Amino acid sequence: MHITWEDAQTFLAIAEERSFSAGARRLGVGQPAVSRRVAHLEERLGCQLFSRGKQGAELTDAGARLLPAAEQMARWATEFERLAQGAEESPTGVVRIAAPPGIAVDILAPLAATARVRLPDIRFEVLASVEHVDLSRGSADLAIRTRPPNEPELMTLISATTEIGVLASADYVARLTNRLESAGHVGPPALADIDWITWTFPFEHVEPRPMLERVIPDFRPAFASDNFLVLQSAVVAGLGAMILDRRTRPGTPLAGLVEIDLGFELPASEFHLVCAKSMQYVPRVRAVADLIVEELDKYRAE
Repeated sequence: MHITWEDAQTFLAIAEERSFSAGARRLGVGQPAVSRRVAHLEERLGCQLFSRGKQGAELTDAGARLLPAAEQMARWATEFERLAQGAEESPTGVVRIAAPPGIAVDILAPLAATARVRLPDIRFEVLASVEHVDLSRGSADLAIRTRPPNEPELMTLISATTEIGVLASADYVARLTNRLESAGHVGPPALADIDWITWTFPFEHVEPRPMLERVIPDFRPAFASDNFLVLQSAVVAGLGAMILDRRTRPGTPLAGLVEIDLGFELPASEFHLVCAKSMQYVPRVRAVADLIVEELDKYRAE
């Protein structure tokens, strides 16, 4: 029996989206076409792959057994495409980079302007998310992560650290100081004294919120959001403080913030530039990676 990549791709799209209609949109085809492909595949295999219900399309036991093989076929297809792309002679095309929102705003967006001059035939696409994207499946070409990769098919191109601090608007710091002095407090504020701005659902697991919840009894943020730019705007507006990179860029909204002295240093935050091993020699990816390495080297030197 011959199972084509189109068969596996259709099966995988529905399995991951848990919906025939969503799987069809992902593949860029109509739902009737997807339904026909699955029906033909089930007929050839002699078993049902999905159970259809109000909750969408759920894998049957037979479908669940096929899922790892379909995922591996997707990785092979991505690898084939990458090796083909490696045949390009000059850096040209789109390079997609995944990064945490803060790094995307502070580093990658300004770097895109530099790349426009130095690499005019390359266009940046930045995926700003606190969640990891699957580099092995080609969801992005490069990623900046806060932890080194543990997947064998990935590699770290450079690692760097950034100094972090508790930053807030000058107006908020003045109000905090007045409040503590009025209460007879002497010395730096405790963590529980600060009005914290941090992540909310679905990103409560993203630091520094877990740390704050561990050290502050009954922790309640003064303001929370699932969007970094909203959090940034709240800090600038004087709602409270946030743990951020001390080296705010001139001309950015965060440039006017001041640091709250806690009486101790926060540990440095590390990040790593990661790519699939097979992508490191693709000219357009290598050119952008070199540019990012150059920028991160500046961070390490500061």
